[in-house]
Amino acid sequence: MARKALICICSGLALFVLTAGTGRAQTGQTCGGIAALKCPEGQACQFAFDKCNVADLAGVCVTVPETCPKQGPPFCGCDGKTYAGECELLKAGVRPERRGACGNSANKPADKTKTCTTNADCKSTEFCEFKAGTCAAPGTCLVKPEVCTEIFKPVCGCDNKTYGNDCQRQSAGVSLKSEGECPAAK
Repeated sequence: MARKALICICSGLALFVLTAGTGRAQTGQTCGGIAALKCPEGQACQFAFDKCNVADLAGVCVTVPETCPKQGPPFCGCDGKTYAGECELLKAGVRPERRGACGNSANKPADKTKTCTTNADCKSTEFCEFKAGTCAAPGTCLVKPEVCTEIFKPVCGCDNKTYGNDCQRQSAGVSLKSEGECPAAK
């Protein structure tokens, strides 16, 4: 009798857990895809670049500010429109084709890469990314991401600080020293 009751309780709990999350994703969780999972209020589904023609593409839920920054690097959406920044693109629910404004050539990014030795050599919305693990010039100017996921996959920056993930490191304008957490200072 006790075994039957335990099985019944476990089955009920499993059904509750399964139905509680139906159709909704949490921060950092999968969204979109064949199940068309939605993100909670205040979040948007972030998709990989240049996947405009992929059916049932899955993305990741990210928090989006209520008001998007006025300035930022432009993004070309899969709808052929240029968005003022990644935040605007996410709010519109559009997949990103590439960084940079949409132009006549659909296959080439609008921005050319620029060689740099420090962040001062790049635009205010960019940072100087050195070859991974070197922490030394020369580097390439890359756009700082405006919005990052909260998925924890730590990396060590060239400033010897541990960042929650690679996007957060790039957003801080720091080059990659190594994957994983930075070694503890002695």
